[in-house]
Amino acid sequence: MDRAALRDELKAEVDDVWAETIRHLPLSAGQPDADRNPVEIFAPLRTGDREAEHPNFGRGNTSRSGVAADGGYLRIDRTTYPGLVIRQGDKIVALDRIGEPVFEVRNVDDRSHLRLICELGDSN
Repeated sequence: MDRAALRDELKAEVDDVWAETIRHLPLSAGQPDADRNPVEIFAPLRTGDREAEHPNFGRGNTSRSGVAADGGYLRIDRTTYPGLVIRQGDKIVALDRIGEPVFEVRNVDDRSHLRLICELGDSN
């Protein structure tokens, strides 16, 4: 099996175990974005104190200890959702969690060809 096939198999296995149903609510200036429709996806959402996992989003090695407690990271498989556009300020709803918590997208790292990585914060 080649490297790409192994990578795809591992990514699928991770998603089978850790992914949950997520609703993406696209916003523009705080209002529903007419150019992007809400969509439900299935992706891993990790919340809580996970300091070691924080990507730096090109901003250097700054401490981000306050973000993890009120948000988390959503990792979306780009091959499963190739046309999905997520932007800062959009909302993410964790549909499989008690109370369906809502998070705000703080940053999106779209540099990887494997996953969109969204840094999430507490939704105000």
